Amino acid sequence: MKLSEFIKEKNKNLEYKLTYTKVAEILNVSRQYLSTIRDKELSVKNLNILTEYFNKNVNKNFDFIKIPVYGNVTASMGYGITVYDENQTGVYEISQKLAKDIGIIPGKTEMIFASGDSMYPTIEGGDSLLIDTSKKEIYDGRIYCVRVEGQLYAKRLQKIPPNKIKVISDNEKKYDAFYVDFSKDINFDFEVIGEIRWWGRVAR
Repeated sequence: MKLSEFIKEKNKNLEYKLTYTKVAEILNVSRQYLSTIRDKELSVKNLNILTEYFNKNVNKNFDFIKIPVYGNVTASMGYGITVYDENQTGVYEISQKLAKDIGIIPGKTEMIFASGDSMYPTIEGGDSLLIDTSKKEIYDGRIYCVRVEGQLYAKRLQKIPPNKIKVISDNEKKYDAFYVDFSKDINFDFEVIGEIRWWGRVAR
């Protein structure tokens, strides 16, 4: 069997995509070497190594990253929820490709949950929120998790020079925007926890 055929066949049944880079790691050879034999018959030695490896590691997932889940932490989309419990309650796995596509950094991302309806219809109460805590710089119109006076919010932010931030709800008919003015109170408790890069919900 050719190497290219072997990889194609494995990818029909594996829960992750088997790449040439991973095969090179398994065989302990260079990626460049694999490119020279991809359309050649696998040697008996290499076929045995691969067969033994996959017999021991069927569907082991190498292409997922783990994200801590804080099931008892909610970001309000109304008037704010105080964080009472920041203990990790679980782990959520997403593919490295998805993480790259939505622009999150492994080790800098957390999952919490939304509460309330001020960001409806964009985000609904109960939605899971992926927060990239490395992205704290405000870009107008993006959605962030912020802490204001000890309470967490999921809101759109807009910078208003020189020292003001507008905090916006998508459900504008029900919730007014409010402002954080650092020029008036330099000790005001406000922090951008991170940008909300993805949200999802169970079908209702």
